[in-house]
Amino acid sequence: MISQDDLAALDGLQWLGSGHEASAVLGISQATVSRSSNRALQLFGLQLERENGEWQLIGDASFLQMERRVHQVARWMGHRPLRLEATYWSAPTLCAGLPPTWRLGRSNIVGVGRNLQLVRERIVDAWIAGLPDLPSPDDPDLAAITLSRMPVFFTCAPGHPLLQLERISLEDVAAFPSLGLPGGSYPLVEAALRRIGLWNDAVRMQRYRRERWEGRVETDLVVGYGTPLSLRVSGSQLCRLPLLLPIQSGDAVVVHRDALGHPILEGLLAHLRGQLQQLAREHPEITLEPWPQPC
Repeated sequence: MISQDDLAALDGLQWLGSGHEASAVLGISQATVSRSSNRALQLFGLQLERENGEWQLIGDASFLQMERRVHQVARWMGHRPLRLEATYWSAPTLCAGLPPTWRLGRSNIVGVGRNLQLVRERIVDAWIAGLPDLPSPDDPDLAAITLSRMPVFFTCAPGHPLLQLERISLEDVAAFPSLGLPGGSYPLVEAALRRIGLWNDAVRMQRYRRERWEGRVETDLVVGYGTPLSLRVSGSQLCRLPLLLPIQSGDAVVVHRDALGHPILEGLLAHLRGQLQQLAREHPEITLEPWPQPC
């Protein structure tokens, strides 16, 4: 058996990316994070290695995964705070006043791959994801509970040539470079935009950085993308173009199927739904889903 503290330190490094961040979120010193995570690695005969900026385990982690399942059950029983990840726009808009049973991460991981890995490996207990890139309804382990839907629109800098046009078409937008992220970050979004000639000016980042995303749109002729919530938290003077993308965004909570129906999860969903109800009054484009059903 491994202590809750030692496994929490190792999980914190993988989840949050550094001893400094793990210390801040977990409420323990960096020295303790280092000592405890090293004990955990030695116990299971594993190593940590940086891959694309994220810590990955090297070695057979099958026994570790069995321990993670036990420790996750303990968190759902209330022995330790549960761990929540979110998108950079849902963290400040939906997660204010979270129940004390939850501990929020940095909410800056770009793409779905790493987030799904964290939930699947039980490092993180729940993830507030953005539509449409969710686990498949046939996924045997993970379930997605959709809470809201909202349109995605184009954004640009004040003074952008597109703002001078009386009517804007997708062909007009495609004449300018458009932001994209590393291939496979958001597979469904990427495929939809590539089909119409967009997603062609790649931004290399594994963790969200405002200056590389909204900042590019503010200073260049590139075209970006936004939703009512992402524009709300961008802290910028970006202009919204009067043209919607051929995809919808929204918010969904991704968890292991064995957590479905748990009272603590139901409490989280009720909190998030309450936040969305308030936001929808200010942003009528946000549509709330009927009381969430897992898929």
